[in-house]
Amino acid sequence: MTSAWHQQPIQSISNATHDAARDRFARLAGPPGSLGVLEELAIRMAGMQNRLDPRPDPCQITLFAADHGISAAGVAGMPPEASPGVARNALEGGSPSAVLARSLGARLEVVDVGLKDDPGELTGLIRRRVGPGSTDFRTTPAMNEQQLQAAMSAGREAVERAAGHGCVLFIGGEIGAGKSTSAGAIACALLGLPPESIAGPGSGHGSPDLLARKAAVIQQAVDHHQRFFSTPLDVLRRLGGFDTAALCGAYIACGQLGITAVVDGFCSSVAALVAVTLHPPLKSWLIFGHRAAEPGQFAIFHTLDNRPILNLDMRHGEGTGALAAIPLIRAACALLHESTPSAP
Repeated sequence: MTSAWHQQPIQSISNATHDAARDRFARLAGPPGSLGVLEELAIRMAGMQNRLDPRPDPCQITLFAADHGISAAGVAGMPPEASPGVARNALEGGSPSAVLARSLGARLEVVDVGLKDDPGELTGLIRRRVGPGSTDFRTTPAMNEQQLQAAMSAGREAVERAAGHGCVLFIGGEIGAGKSTSAGAIACALLGLPPESIAGPGSGHGSPDLLARKAAVIQQAVDHHQRFFSTPLDVLRRLGGFDTAALCGAYIACGQLGITAVVDGFCSSVAALVAVTLHPPLKSWLIFGHRAAEPGQFAIFHTLDNRPILNLDMRHGEGTGALAAIPLIRAACALLHESTPSAP
């Protein structure tokens, strides 16, 4: 039997070019390592692209729009009814992610994989709906197997479109209600951590009552489903959303096609955690754009032995933190192939 596309192997980075980039920095002015994160970024980009003049452009950001049924538990800062308006604002160029993408010259697209309310015909919207939002996962799986596979495939298709446009950097983001609670539940299940250490404010401020309610909902769901957790995809299917599944599929496709994925905040980091748990070599293709104002993201950084580029106290989501990191990735690449040794 032929394995599913997401079981196909991840490309290897070039260790030789990675080491050559490190040697080049050692010959430049200043002690080795003196450029800190910029130096490490450039070295990693060189290894991923197998060239000593790595390119940071073109770049694409895809926002996967989907609502989570768990928002019915009163844990979402935004009602599902507001999600189509958020998607419309992004497509019309007025959202923070759209503004940042435009300023950076990045290609932006929005994919509806499962908003609760059908947004109708929006110019530029890519329709890959697998259902009207996921199910309330407190006592039932968030999605069925067919929906999981369809959502993951929507993520792969987005990366294939990016590759068709020559993109070398891919950013995934999410739009929808209830996403941080779903992400928190997945993180608790995969990392074995108590929900009190994971539950955060999401895109809002998060009152103590809301955080306590989120933690209780996560615990209830994990307790109910944990006997069915045989693989990371079981966890994703039972506790995730269509947006998380699409992001997971997108990150896997990035590694398979040799495209650098710049990971955004907590929800995107959870999708990356699922993907890396399935494919450990994928970790080499992920750059974490920023540290979001979510406690659960710290545990993911520790588990994946990675660190974010920025810490801007952002909690907006929708790929904004990853977009904000793009100028530093560009600067890192320029430093590698434009710097020259100082005169003796």
